[in-house]
Amino acid sequence: MKIAFDVMNKNNCSTIRSIGLKVGEMSGVELESLTMAFTVLTRGTPADGAQLKINRVPITAVCNQCHKTFRVDRYNFFCPECDGVLILQSGRELLVEFVDVD
Repeated sequence: MKIAFDVMNKNNCSTIRSIGLKVGEMSGVELESLTMAFTVLTRGTPADGAQLKINRVPITAVCNQCHKTFRVDRYNFFCPECDGVLILQSGRELLVEFVDVD
C-alpha cells in the first residue's frame, strides 16, 4: 500500500483505481489472506474500492545439466529428462506491477 500511495502522491492524484501484483507460487503468500487484508487496509483511504489484480507466476526452473526449462510441480527440483538439479527461474516473485490512479 505504501508503494501505491507513493505513486498516487508523486502523480498528484487523489484516487487509486487498481493495483497489480505479480505473486509467485512459491512466494509464501496466501491469496485469500492477501485479498482480505487489502480490503481492510484500503477501507476509508483513497484506495477504498480499488481492485487488486493478481498475476500468479508459476514455478519454473532450468536443469543444470541438460539446460532444458521446466514447470516445477510438487516442489520436485530434479530434471524429468536427465535427473539433473533444477535451478529456480521464477515463482518467488512478490512485486507491484502497476498502480492505476486518477
